[in-house]
Amino acid sequence: MLRSPRKIVSLISTLALGTMYATATVATASVLVSCKDESQPEYWIDKLDDPKWRPNAVKRLTQFFEDAVTKANNDTTNPEVKALLDKIIDPLIKTYVEHYADLDTKTRVSVIKLLSDIRDPRAEPALKKAFEEFAKRPRATTDEADIKWAVRAAGDLKLPGLSGPVLAAFEKLEAHTMLGGIVYKDYNAAMTQIADKSWTSGLIAKLGADIVRPKTKKDTDKIDPYRDQVFWQTTAAEVLGIIKAPEAVEPLLKVLLDPEKGDVASTALLALVKIGKPAVDRAGKLLTGDDDKLEAYYKAKVQKATDAKEPSKDPIQIEIAAAILGTAGSQAGLDPMLKMLQGDLKATYKAHIVKELPKIPATPASLAAFKTAAEAIPLDESLGGAPALVLIAESAGQFYDSSLVTWLLDLANNVKGTGDEKKMFQGSALLTALKLAEPGQMKQVKSAINQMGTQVEKDMYALAEKVVNACDKNAECYLKEMEKSENQDQKNQFAAIKAGYMIGIYGNEKVRDEMVEALASFENAGVRFVAAQTIDHLTPKGSADIAKKLAAVIDKNKKSGDGDKVAGDAPLKQVMYRIDGRSG
Repeated sequence: MLRSPRKIVSLISTLALGTMYATATVATASVLVSCKDESQPEYWIDKLDDPKWRPNAVKRLTQFFEDAVTKANNDTTNPEVKALLDKIIDPLIKTYVEHYADLDTKTRVSVIKLLSDIRDPRAEPALKKAFEEFAKRPRATTDEADIKWAVRAAGDLKLPGLSGPVLAAFEKLEAHTMLGGIVYKDYNAAMTQIADKSWTSGLIAKLGADIVRPKTKKDTDKIDPYRDQVFWQTTAAEVLGIIKAPEAVEPLLKVLLDPEKGDVASTALLALVKIGKPAVDRAGKLLTGDDDKLEAYYKAKVQKATDAKEPSKDPIQIEIAAAILGTAGSQAGLDPMLKMLQGDLKATYKAHIVKELPKIPATPASLAAFKTAAEAIPLDESLGGAPALVLIAESAGQFYDSSLVTWLLDLANNVKGTGDEKKMFQGSALLTALKLAEPGQMKQVKSAINQMGTQVEKDMYALAEKVVNACDKNAECYLKEMEKSENQDQKNQFAAIKAGYMIGIYGNEKVRDEMVEALASFENAGVRFVAAQTIDHLTPKGSADIAKKLAAVIDKNKKSGDGDKVAGDAPLKQVMYRIDGRSG
């Protein structure tokens, strides 16, 4: 049946309009796709797949992140920041991992830096890639700084899957290179944050390498290897201490016993203190000559360093062993020290032990041994160029025992000798007696100062007397004297120092805890030093809790960027390790 003309026209119109609508729809969609909003991260995420656009895409996504974090007052948990991260993090990880070899250096480093700044565990594949690629092909120039940013994130995130790659890259990082110069501090900081026990054998292996120190201007070829070894071994020693690996005791002791490794020695010593009892037990055997292996090792190293024809027959390891036991501050170290003092020792060796003895929580036996041994040391004996008795008299204060006051004054009065050495010893003995004197002993000390002292000791006495008159036997009062701002000034600091010793004599755990809380108010380095010693004295059995509180103080000062506070925390850090080591 034929359709009418009107129907045919209508049908043609409908078809024509439909075609026009469809064409318009496609055209509009095309415009929308091609004009995607550049102000949105999605636009630039798409561009990550295009090699030509990739550098600009990374820059723009970095800007999106920085703007979002700034707007959120650096709060990365802000919902808007989190929403942005959910969009960009996976594409960025894919870009770094899959296109690592194709990216230009600047763009590649920008990607890993952005992923590092995000501090998101999801970035693990990219961080792992950075370490693995460096381990396969170590870089040396500063523009190839992938691991600088990756290790910062690794330290904060502490992802178990990164432990192996972090160590592998560490083993290849050479501190002497330009890259090493800008990375080694970050790497050391991150490794001490992570301190993975799986690293133990690898770090011990690093300690086994020789260190050859440049000794003349001609030794230019030794400078770079020396810097590398110091970085590797210092970091290894520090991390092994944090791990508290007992199997690291012997390697760490060997560091201390090698004269060529002096630049690593202090770190190794503190690592042994952190490890605690296993280190103390081994050092005790070394002191008493019951560790043939380590004694022979030390003598061979000394012989080589001094070009001697044969090893020494003297127990030359005593100085190092005594320093370890004293720094550790554990009563487990007393028996070997007392045993050696009872034997027939040269005055030099005896002096080394006596100087370290007061660092260990005292017993009647150790106090008696200290006095007997000190009385037998001649005035002309020296330790490290300083009169031994001067150092010993100063160290006596660490006993915090006022019964030593009369003994110190008698020793100062009766010491045999003349000249500057005698005056130096008398000054040291008088000041220590003044630090330890209780209220009823002050007149005795004043009389001795008038007889043997100088104007220095007289001025110190005036400051101490004022504090004692104000506080008598009240430890809380002495703490307030320590906190006074005027007593942080150098001219008045002895008032706070005297107060610190009185807290050690009259204080208890409660006052100790209050002193820990008050540490921030001790701006004077000398006062801070006495505060650290006093906290140590009042924690004879150790305390993991106090160690954590001291760590928090140290960390806060480190983040403040105040160089004076950081330097002043050195004795506090040692006390923190001693207290923590005792608690284990």
